[in-house]
Amino acid sequence: MSTKKVEFISSRENECIKRVKKLHDKKYREEFRSFIIEGLKLVREAIDYQIECINLVIFSQQAKDRYQEFYWECKRLLEDGKIERVIEVPDKLFEYITTTSTPQGILAECNFVDKGINFIKNLRRVVVANKLQDPGNLGTLIRCADAFGFDAVVTTKGTVDIYNPKTIRATMGSLFHLQIMREAEEGKLIKILKDNSFAVYVTTPYGDIEISKIVPDKRFCVVIGNESEGVSDSFAKVATRKIKIPMAGKAESLNAAVAASIVLYELRKR
Repeated sequence: MSTKKVEFISSRENECIKRVKKLHDKKYREEFRSFIIEGLKLVREAIDYQIECINLVIFSQQAKDRYQEFYWECKRLLEDGKIERVIEVPDKLFEYITTTSTPQGILAECNFVDKGINFIKNLRRVVVANKLQDPGNLGTLIRCADAFGFDAVVTTKGTVDIYNPKTIRATMGSLFHLQIMREAEEGKLIKILKDNSFAVYVTTPYGDIEISKIVPDKRFCVVIGNESEGVSDSFAKVATRKIKIPMAGKAESLNAAVAASIVLYELRKR
């Protein structure tokens, strides 16, 4: 059993505090290959599904008292050697390192969880986020992919950072339930999809088949395009099917995350 104990840190000048603060910035996330998650639910999901990625858990003094059961669980995991560090900080110091306006007083630093492109070879149902720009849309897409039983989410170059704090919050923990790959080069991604017999479905208002009429192939990927420009030409050119969502009202289009949720749900039913 480990002899590690909960640490108390009170200074902004502490190296651990400086590191956590830096992780608000994508530049440092890439340098350290780690990111921050905040809130009881997200930290709980990381512990339950990918505890090996956690570097440290931080509690504010107020959160330590409010979430005593979870605090003692983290302390036991620390003592068992399953979590590297557990730290307690004053409430004001926690406010300094948080990215949220109403923090719960719990955060964790996690190692990147994304995989290399070759992992796709072993999957059946993949969602591709093609240059989505809104972190909330990407996070919701990941959550929907999880809810409707997809194996993985892949982001292409030009898509918002999957480790953006707003994206992480919008996933509601689903980031830890799925296989993830980020910033794939479109050409390489298309090649590996084709080489492994994936049908490629792209979503577009000008599609040739309504989503309700699709009979999914054994292996397929669904490409969700940029909020204003749709899917890129490279995906449009290789599409097996171009899918549309029929709309009876006067709206010209749907929010990218809303459209994705409808498409993924319909494909999951089959």
